[in-house]
Amino acid sequence: MNEPVAPYHHGSLPAACVGAGILLVDEGGPDAVTIRGVARIAGVSHTAPLHHFADRDALLRAVAERGFEMLLELLDASLGTERPGPLAELRAYGVAYVEHAVAHPGLFRLMFDGFDCPPGEEAWHRLIGLCDAAIGAGELVAPPDPERLAFVVWGLVHGLAALASAGRRQDASEPFLPITVALRALDDCLAAFAPPD
Repeated sequence: MNEPVAPYHHGSLPAACVGAGILLVDEGGPDAVTIRGVARIAGVSHTAPLHHFADRDALLRAVAERGFEMLLELLDASLGTERPGPLAELRAYGVAYVEHAVAHPGLFRLMFDGFDCPPGEEAWHRLIGLCDAAIGAGELVAPPDPERLAFVVWGLVHGLAALASAGRRQDASEPFLPITVALRALDDCLAAFAPPD
C-alpha cells in the first residue's frame, strides 16, 4: 500500500518529499526517484527539497529508512496488542518482511542499495531481540549469540522476499504464494533450532 502524498502546505516538507519518493520508487524503482520528481509530486519548487536533503543520495537514504519503518509498522500491526510469544513474533517478522517486499518491490530494492551508512538499524535490532527472546523463552536452542541466529533468519527471509518481489518461482505448475512459502521455509529453518523433545 502506497502512502498518500498530499501536496505540501506548510507541513513537513521532508516527510512530503519522502512520501513522494516512495511513490516514485514503487512506480519505477530506485532510478525513478529524482529531486525534481519529488518536488513535482510534493507541489514545491524543484529546489525546495534541497533545503532538507543535501543531494539525491540523502533523499534516497531517507526513503529507504522510511521503508524500514513501514516494515516495522506492518509487523506491529500484524501482532496487535496481544503479543503471541517470541517464536510466533519471529515468524510474524518473516511474514511481514516478505509481505513488505511483495507490496513494495522498488522500495525493497532501494532499502538494500549499498548505502555508505546502511539504513534499517532498528529493524535489524528488532530481529536480534526476537531471536534472543525466543532463545530465552526456551522456544529455540541456538548459538549463544542471538545475532548469529538473526543472520540465519534474515538470510532466509531476505532471499525469499527478493525472489517473491521479483516474481520468481521454480515451479510454474502451482501458484506461487510467497507468504505460504515463507512460512514453510521459516518453520523448516526454525525447526533446526527447536529444543529436543
